[in-house]
Amino acid sequence: MIYFDNAATGFPKSASAANAMRDACLCCGNPGRSGHLLARRADEILYNCRKKLASLFGSVPERVILTKGATEALNYAIKGLYREDSEVLCSNMEHNAVMRPLQALRMCGEIVLKQFRAEIADDNVTVDNFRLAVGKHSDMAVVTHASNVCGRVLPLAEMRAAVGREDFLMIADCSQTAGHIPIDIRQLGVDAICVPGHKGLFGPMGTGALILHPDRAYSFCTIIEGGSGIDSRAISMPEVLPERLEAGTPNVCGFAGLCAALDEVTFDTDEMHLYQQLVDGLIAKKEIRLHGYHAHGAYVPTLLINKQNRDCEELAEYLAENGVAVRAGLHCAPCAHRALGTLDSGGVRISLSKHNTEEEIQRFLQLI
Repeated sequence: MIYFDNAATGFPKSASAANAMRDACLCCGNPGRSGHLLARRADEILYNCRKKLASLFGSVPERVILTKGATEALNYAIKGLYREDSEVLCSNMEHNAVMRPLQALRMCGEIVLKQFRAEIADDNVTVDNFRLAVGKHSDMAVVTHASNVCGRVLPLAEMRAAVGREDFLMIADCSQTAGHIPIDIRQLGVDAICVPGHKGLFGPMGTGALILHPDRAYSFCTIIEGGSGIDSRAISMPEVLPERLEAGTPNVCGFAGLCAALDEVTFDTDEMHLYQQLVDGLIAKKEIRLHGYHAHGAYVPTLLINKQNRDCEELAEYLAENGVAVRAGLHCAPCAHRALGTLDSGGVRISLSKHNTEEEIQRFLQLI
């Protein structure tokens, strides 16, 4: 199989990640609940995973909250940090993992939601649109780092710098950039980044993290309450992070796999070389339309296409029958499809990884 569906989940996972999951299943107890050897082994796995995530994204282990994915991390960040009756901004390229939590707060009358337009062809226009959208009642922005539909990377650092207010919170959905491009939370200037473990990091499904800026103080409302392993006499969740947001028994086996996968993260330039080969090959085909691509923009290796006189689902089915895995439809991001003009038609998404080859690109171009 030619696997071009890495924006959905990175594949294949490594043998070391699978082995680490198996070992944890066989030799770990419940972390933070006991002092015996099996519990301490689980504690060590979780701490090492936090430490590696903190190192990769420029934070500290105490500011890494382990979650079951980027969706959960986004919900913790959005619902835990928003301020009542404030105005919250998002872009027109957001995934439902951002839009649905924000819409839930809006429908309850908790926030006013405002959308600004990200301009595919010009980062300066995106920054200007964002700066103009920030009003005196705007307290927070939740913005994708890169579109899961077309791969366009947004200029988050420039956007955050354009606000010029220290009390303004910014949350970045890094679901499509984590593992593909270097990310440092200090350099981005954002308060929180939300990452899945199973996409560009090639860890197991059911893992992710909310990573907070190491030099800023945050007061979180809790979303889920329960046992935390510390301060058991208290009727409320502890105030300290990460325990405040980590109720219940964590996915030790999953995080063992992620911890092992993090040792293999590389920012391989071959990945983008193959992406450019694919772009050039598709542009040369008159019957193919590339959506959301601009020669001077920054991208992760994800493309959205349609073929003339072909339904996107039909095209994806044809590719699957010929051994190519892609994804067709709206990709849980109707806002982005509306912005790209593909809300009615959908599109075929092709997403590459470090495991793909030039031979696979050529085979795909022949089939298409």
